[in-house]
Amino acid sequence: MGRHWSQDTDWIWSPNWDERDHVARFVQFRKTFTVNKVPEQCIVHVSADTRYRLFVNGRNVAFGPAKSHLGEWNYETVDVAPFLLTGSNVVAARVLRYSPFYSGNMSMMRGIIPGYILYCSNIDISTSSSWKCKVDDSVKILSTKDWNPALGPSFLSVSEDVDGTKEDRGWLGIEYNDSTWDSAVNSTMKVPMLPILDPWRLTERSIPHFPEIEAKFSSVARCDVESDTVRWHHLVQSNEAVEIPPNTQKTVVLDASTLTTAFLQFRLQGGAASRIRIRTAECFERPSESPMPNPFARNKGDRADASGILVGQDDFYTIDRNMPADFKVSYEPFWFRTFRYVELYIETSSTALRILQLGYRTIHYPLDIKTQLSHFPSPDTAKTWEISLNTLRNCMHETYEDCPFYEQNQFAMDARLQILFTYQLSHDDRLARKCMQEFYASRRSDGLIETHFPSPFPGVNIPCFSLYWILMVHDHMMYFGDANLVRRYLGAIDDILNHFDQRLNENGLVGRFAWDVWPFVDWTREWSDPASAKGDFRNLAVPPAYHRTGVATYNSLIYAYALQKAAELCAFIGRHDTGVEYRQRAMNLNNAVVKNCLRGNFLVDGPDSPDEERSQHCQVFAVLSGAIYGDEARNILLRALTEQSGYARCSYAMGFYVFEAAHRTGLYDQLRPMLLEPWSAMISQNLTTWAESAAMPRSDCHGWSAVPIHDVVANVAGLSPGSPGFKTIRFEPRRKHWEIMDGTFAIAGSGVVRISWAPGRPIEFTPDFDARVEVLGVNGSGAVYQIASGETLAIRHE
Repeated sequence: MGRHWSQDTDWIWSPNWDERDHVARFVQFRKTFTVNKVPEQCIVHVSADTRYRLFVNGRNVAFGPAKSHLGEWNYETVDVAPFLLTGSNVVAARVLRYSPFYSGNMSMMRGIIPGYILYCSNIDISTSSSWKCKVDDSVKILSTKDWNPALGPSFLSVSEDVDGTKEDRGWLGIEYNDSTWDSAVNSTMKVPMLPILDPWRLTERSIPHFPEIEAKFSSVARCDVESDTVRWHHLVQSNEAVEIPPNTQKTVVLDASTLTTAFLQFRLQGGAASRIRIRTAECFERPSESPMPNPFARNKGDRADASGILVGQDDFYTIDRNMPADFKVSYEPFWFRTFRYVELYIETSSTALRILQLGYRTIHYPLDIKTQLSHFPSPDTAKTWEISLNTLRNCMHETYEDCPFYEQNQFAMDARLQILFTYQLSHDDRLARKCMQEFYASRRSDGLIETHFPSPFPGVNIPCFSLYWILMVHDHMMYFGDANLVRRYLGAIDDILNHFDQRLNENGLVGRFAWDVWPFVDWTREWSDPASAKGDFRNLAVPPAYHRTGVATYNSLIYAYALQKAAELCAFIGRHDTGVEYRQRAMNLNNAVVKNCLRGNFLVDGPDSPDEERSQHCQVFAVLSGAIYGDEARNILLRALTEQSGYARCSYAMGFYVFEAAHRTGLYDQLRPMLLEPWSAMISQNLTTWAESAAMPRSDCHGWSAVPIHDVVANVAGLSPGSPGFKTIRFEPRRKHWEIMDGTFAIAGSGVVRISWAPGRPIEFTPDFDARVEVLGVNGSGAVYQIASGETLAIRHE
């Protein structure tokens, strides 16, 4: 049995520590050391609970650990040799610890004890009592009671209130005197002669390190003194200092032009005791007309209308009251912020404040996008594509995130779509594999997975989200064909399906779930009236039929759909008998739905529902599960999607499944313009990322809404896996929706395909690898071709 590096170093922490009264606190660690000759390579492994930023000689070298869970607690591996000097050196870490006694940041796990660990084999800097440490009392992480309720629940707990007078300036440098700091102590749960381990099972980070890219604000959106606008513009564009006189109040709003995720950076001079409020916001909006602040009451229209207000998260920085007029200081919040606009409200005291620099560093998962389009049918089509990419980019960090501004939680339903969009753009499945593994690790005793994970506490479960994890695994099979991955997860898939099977009622339909879950279906207006929630959010986004009887048609249909996908997973790895069982169960469910819920030209939301209780969701998933098919399916879906009233309507995220159902019934060509209308409406409102839903106007950036990526790749260009691992490419181009096509498209695990067409020219398909292609929807439909790398298949189209 090999020896792990963590056995040769210690987890350490501050001896002066109490986290019962703080949602989160920072601890600073330092170690000075001497290097006689800088080595060619100096590898360190580093981690902390909960977050760290590592510095060598004042230079940032690592940020982590990547989010995960205690059973696979990430550490980073970094070569620090480029940052070392001959002679004296210092390695330092700033660690943010979230208390296990408070909800704190809901996307970050934490152990029952804090810790920081670093190991280096060729220089004596591994963590031990030789490190010095100090609790940083200059920063207060704002708690839930300081949160603006208009933003909804407080999920992140990252907002800071900094007292510059208490800051340890220069502590990252070699010359800093740390003689008054404490010696670090060992932080461990281990007890001699007892088989007890520390909370963290260390696992090397599986995703790449993220670049932090310098960026500038594009303009000044608003300034309280209009004549000052030019000066602020020169500051953000050219670092020309702005001076704010003593005893002055100043407000300015900076525009990043598009919503982004980034670390804000400030460089300041003088201004003793000045206070700066930094408000980050996704958009401009109108004041709510509701007397009770809540996310449903947000009044959003033109997101770029600078006459509106900014509702957002606030950070505060108070400059050292003893700051000399010529002294300079830098400030940046520890965690990234999400913003399109940043409002600064500045109050100076008795001395002038000079702002020397004001910018940010963007941070996103470094996705290598291979799918590139060089021609668009219209400016709005180009906008739709770019906004979709920007939405997905801002929801990809160390996990897939539902939204970067409010929650940064990885939800199974959201992530299923985000991962699929990733496959359609890139060959990189590392974040997807991490996501699937994390949900696998979250399994509960009832067979379900957690609805969102990683998370420090058990969450209210949405049972059907576990079914979307099955779809996630199926997608990976189709795009990458990894049999070992499918084998690993098939047991958990069977547990999920068994949970639903145990819920079947006497009619063969999925019945009521456990009392403490949220039977969420979708954020649709008809199901999302806060007044009907009766103080419990679990009553929202749920068909009324479920509230009455515990039966919602959708639950049976999505279960049947997942059973069919699970059957395909079984077939892929040779478990045919289990696949046959799953198909039979799906058929039984579909038959029960048709018998109990089909009312002529539509399905109702529950077996006891009046005709008025019907939704697009049930019609869509009846098509996808095969409960209805042929002309009947086509007519039922067409009616549900084209009638202006009478159906609860699908949200942006559910729009993906609407597109799929339209394709399956042959309605796609007829309905595509109408299906894209929600995204056209968002463009008209000047969004730069796609919103969460029309019914819930909280988030302006939600990854599940980047559906146009799938539409362009799978429906217009017509590329999808025809067999597991993309061994066969299904090619069904639709040139009527894109007059001139010229683009390269990622084919997972293989390479890229160039697709082009234009009026009077054939459709051309050119892979950069040997490809097997099944052509559908054009002349020679259903024909299969074997195309050598670099060769072009030319298809004439009538």
